[in-house]
Amino acid sequence: MAQRKNTSNGSSQKFTRKPARKPVRKISKKQQQIYRRRRIVAVIVLLAVIAALCGLVYGVVRGVQAVSGASASSSQSASAPANTSSNASAKASSKSSGTSSKSASSKSSASASKSAKASASASSTKSKNPSIPSCTASDVSLDLTADTTTVAQGGKVTFKVVIKHDSKRDCVIDGSNASRILTITSGDNTVWRSDSCPAESRQLLMTGSDKDSQTIAWNTTSTGSECQAESARSKVDAGTYVAMLSVKDHPKIKSSPVTITVQ
Repeated sequence: MAQRKNTSNGSSQKFTRKPARKPVRKISKKQQQIYRRRRIVAVIVLLAVIAALCGLVYGVVRGVQAVSGASASSSQSASAPANTSSNASAKASSKSSGTSSKSASSKSSASASKSAKASASASSTKSKNPSIPSCTASDVSLDLTADTTTVAQGGKVTFKVVIKHDSKRDCVIDGSNASRILTITSGDNTVWRSDSCPAESRQLLMTGSDKDSQTIAWNTTSTGSECQAESARSKVDAGTYVAMLSVKDHPKIKSSPVTITVQ
């Protein structure tokens, strides 16, 4: 600060100089664009750093999961032999059961197929060679057996009926329930007949030592003069009943009687 004395009037006076203002710096448009670009670059770098940090965290999490998965896999591998043994045992049992079922089914199918083939063969042979005689009492015999001889009212008895060829000559016989008839009587009264309902003819060519085996079920009911559904038939009373096989139109072909007691 400079001081100056006024000598004209003999008094002294101080003058203070104000500091000069700094000139305002003007930024050109080009510099503004540069600053803006720098800010954009800084934001991009910041975003890249954040993305890198997220990737690092994700990698750590996946690593932990991989370690946990490896531990679980080793535990499953340890229990695998026991499961394999159990599965092998179950498969073996299933295979054995399936084989038994298949064998039984095959035998049943084979028996039915054989019977059907024999019937078809008999019909074909009879039509081609009408000289083949019908079976008589000297050619075939009937055999009748029951799975039980004592049954409760409303119960069921299963009969096995067999036609056996006994002669040296070939013959033809109808083995259907309408021709090979099972009759159940009580005294002089006929209680049940297998031919109470129509049945298709089943022509059998009997030769050599042929046998035809079938089953017939009796549900301890009585048949009327007309064909009725099993559910519509009335139950028989307790008592003694006699079952016998015979061949229609050949009264001499018959089986021995089988006595059934209904309690």
